[in-house]
Amino acid sequence: MQAKGVDVDVVMEEVNRAVAAPDTLLAEFWKEQRVASPNLAFLYPPYSKTLVVNLDMVSRNWEIDPEFELGSRRRLVGRLVVAFKRAARSGLRWYINPIVHQVRKFNMLVTRTLHDLANNLDEVSGRVAELEKSEADERIRALEERLDRLEKGEER
Repeated sequence: MQAKGVDVDVVMEEVNRAVAAPDTLLAEFWKEQRVASPNLAFLYPPYSKTLVVNLDMVSRNWEIDPEFELGSRRRLVGRLVVAFKRAARSGLRWYINPIVHQVRKFNMLVTRTLHDLANNLDEVSGRVAELEKSEADERIRALEERLDRLEKGEER
């Protein structure tokens, strides 16, 4: 059976082979050469892996400014390039500003959500610590009672 240049029997045979030996699919996938992802460790020093530091970074950077400063590195035509950029910005402002507003709103909501999650995590961590402490205290008390009973039993 062939439909629009695709041989269904051949495709089904490949699917059946893949299902029968799934390891071969992954081997072929990983065999392909890919560009290595860049090492961004210099952007994120080790101390920034804490939740508080990351929340602080998010809080400082959630707002997007659509009116960033325009400039050009070109010496001869730099002023012309900046004038063109300003004209393009003013011509597209009606289109870009609503999108920027949506992105800012999303960023604000995500930042609030992350702060709420951090607060909930602190609260739950506190509750877990209290439960662990009360459980440890209960176990110590039970062990002391058992020790007392054993000591009393040896005395008799």
